[in-house]
Amino acid sequence: EHASGGASMSGHSRGGTDAASKGTVRMKNINRFSNFVKSGMEGYILKPVKLSTQPAERHEIILSNEGPQWAPITQLYNCSVDKPKKESKMKGLKSYIAYSLTSSLSGIQVSRRYKHFDWLHERLTEKYILTPIPPLPEKQVSGRYEEDLIEHRKQILQLWVNKLCRHPVLSQSDVWIHFLTCTDEKQWKIGKRKSEKDEYTGGNFFQSITIPGQPLDTAEVERHVETFSRMTRSLDDSVRGLFDRANETHKRHIGPYKASFQKMASAFEALGHSFELDQSPHNQSITQAIKQTSTVYRTIGDMHEQQPKKDLEPLLDALYAYKGMLSTVPDIVHVHKSALSKLKENEKLSAEGKIPQAEAEAVRMRVDTTSYAMLAEINHFSKERVADFKVTMVDYLRQQVHFYEQIAAQLQGALIQFENV
Repeated sequence: EHASGGASMSGHSRGGTDAASKGTVRMKNINRFSNFVKSGMEGYILKPVKLSTQPAERHEIILSNEGPQWAPITQLYNCSVDKPKKESKMKGLKSYIAYSLTSSLSGIQVSRRYKHFDWLHERLTEKYILTPIPPLPEKQVSGRYEEDLIEHRKQILQLWVNKLCRHPVLSQSDVWIHFLTCTDEKQWKIGKRKSEKDEYTGGNFFQSITIPGQPLDTAEVERHVETFSRMTRSLDDSVRGLFDRANETHKRHIGPYKASFQKMASAFEALGHSFELDQSPHNQSITQAIKQTSTVYRTIGDMHEQQPKKDLEPLLDALYAYKGMLSTVPDIVHVHKSALSKLKENEKLSAEGKIPQAEAEAVRMRVDTTSYAMLAEINHFSKERVADFKVTMVDYLRQQVHFYEQIAAQLQGALIQFENV
């Protein structure tokens, strides 16, 4: 269920019922069960409540040549997911896998279970409602801890933490830093409770953002977001198509492809046995060449079975991450469109003199904050998409080239045997 990501919120609606005031009450007519309302976005735009704490994080959006973007990360860092270890509790009745995380930010090594990652994912999706949060690996059936499943989960978790480390907002997230650095059990629980009581989640998160002073053109924002929405719909379809094709090819490698070469190997082996029946000296070298060809085809069959771990599985993992993120985009776009709808209602009421000018201007600025955040997310997503697919395809094709070079070398060896007969 976690592949639904950032905008499928269970979110708090803090301030939602307190937002009604003179003028704004006329605008509160959206379905009470929509993500826009549940996330607290409606309350933030119409009249945000005064929160009892200061935000633990502050984020800035700046204007660049490429448009609005989050202020760059001042201290870049990475994080490794390693050393999966089977542990148990309840006197061995229940077992689980714990992963070690080490960041270059602190050098601290922490141990986290899947349920901890699951908890963090929930916190992030609740707090950052316009950010496509990457998906966690699918939950394994309890008790299944085969080495390949553990390794597969580790690879997807590594992709997950990589995305967090590279995001200008998520990389600085208080709950993520706590997750990444806390080693003391007591402090872990204190920090956990603190993040669960965080007031700056959903719509209220935007109270911790600083934006440029330049007002946005609503029509231009709508065009930009619609272009992004069309692109991501197409990307979602093509990523799913490529995932299905790669998955099918994976199955063929370990099934029909391997079997086909093994059958050819058996056929060459049978031919070699026939040649062996002729004991004449001039027949020995070609018999040996045919036997060698059988060995080569059996080796190529084994290579097909082993190859997916080197190219198709990393490709599938990368596509899985994008499938999860892209599945969150429609809800994110819907939440932002709802904010723009509120702005249009606000402008109409202002023009009719039904709400004070100062109140109308305050609503416009808050909608601009959400629009700046949306445009900054689009900017980041675009850059990441280019970088991610470049790395993914370079790695995939490099492994493909190496694979076929090895096959060619095997066949070349068999060819030489016959040329020397």
